[in-house]
Amino acid sequence: MRSAWTTRTTSPLPLPGEGSRPNRRDRVSRPDRGRTAPGFAPLGDRALMARFDREDEAAAWAEAIRSRRLPGVLDAVACFETVAVFADPDAVDPGALPERLLAIASPIGQGPIGPRTHRVPVLYDGKDLDEASRALGIEPGDLVRLHCEAVFVVRAIGFLPGFPYLGGLPEALTGLPRRQPPRTRVPAGSVAIAGSQSCIYPAESPGGWHLLGRTPLVIADLSSGFFPMVAGDLVRFEPIGPDRFDALRGLRLGEPDRGGDLIPLR
Repeated sequence: MRSAWTTRTTSPLPLPGEGSRPNRRDRVSRPDRGRTAPGFAPLGDRALMARFDREDEAAAWAEAIRSRRLPGVLDAVACFETVAVFADPDAVDPGALPERLLAIASPIGQGPIGPRTHRVPVLYDGKDLDEASRALGIEPGDLVRLHCEAVFVVRAIGFLPGFPYLGGLPEALTGLPRRQPPRTRVPAGSVAIAGSQSCIYPAESPGGWHLLGRTPLVIADLSSGFFPMVAGDLVRFEPIGPDRFDALRGLRLGEPDRGGDLIPLR
């Protein structure tokens, strides 16, 4: 039996796996060019996928859906220009859901919901700092400076629970391919770069990104459901020394440190 989710959606679009990134020809725009209406595609029997022209639109729309707490709608997860909306098929009319979601999309274009800024302290002692600097043709100190001057955007959460893909890497730091072979063990809290992005490893795992340093903070905790970063948030990195690293070790992002100062999260 075909699910109602697959037969009553609007503006069907290619599903994940039919292309690694959304095709701009598949997106639906409103007549007033300042706003974008998402096209919808089924995502299994419990979700719809919406696509937008811009990442900030997708992130703002996902936040708006979560804040509305619509009956039967379980979650909205942004990833680049897409949003997956998860719902209970026994509590939601699949034929009516797209129109309900489009009504929420109408404010988009008047500016995204204000993103949070996470300021992440980093001890820049990474195993790949010198090698990455040589490959990029700059001094290690300049690499650190540029990395800290950048304002990164959380483009997606994936690979590991709470793993942020951070867009906004300065041009001078882009172009490094993934390490081959990848490391079998990358420590939790590692801050790294590859291609045109940066990242933070929330837990120990394999990985092929170039390690610049470590944050002492816990940025995600699966066991307690602690996931402070979402797509659309901003991230700034701040250099710290070994003593500060030890003082902050094990604290959660946004918690007061042992001296009473708040680990910045605004």
